[in-house]
Amino acid sequence: MLTIRKTKKRDIGELSKIYKRVYDRPKDGGDWSIKRAKDLLNFYFTLKTFIGLTAVIDGKIVGALFSFVKPWHDGNRLGEGELFVDPEYQNQRIGTKLFLKINEIGEKKGCKIHEMLVYGRVERWYKKLGVKESGLKHMEGNIKEIIRRINLYGK
Repeated sequence: MLTIRKTKKRDIGELSKIYKRVYDRPKDGGDWSIKRAKDLLNFYFTLKTFIGLTAVIDGKIVGALFSFVKPWHDGNRLGEGELFVDPEYQNQRIGTKLFLKINEIGEKKGCKIHEMLVYGRVERWYKKLGVKESGLKHMEGNIKEIIRRINLYGK
């Protein structure tokens, strides 16, 4: 039976292994080590407004959803986070149940919007749940290249 509970610090080790299994593919997020996954999950865990939910089936941790509340000009928002379910347990609505629960918690905390970064194979799933493109774009840049260009063109 599925239980969704608040994430505990001691869950991070097992969740890091699951995170690596889910996202350790170049098309799904990169080349993840357990250490880097643990660093990321600990980063979320230490945020002042962290909300973490862990999915457990028969005593076994099978996934999680990490998010946080952030202030914005129109009120509180759930910030982009991490949703991941062990591949052996996917397609059982565990991710959907985690997503529902985190949004219910966010609503109780005064959030009206849930922001997220979405890509590839899960984009259709989010759209089916009512998530839309906001007009904002996620961008990233290589820091060395940014510094080089500022020094070259920005003076």
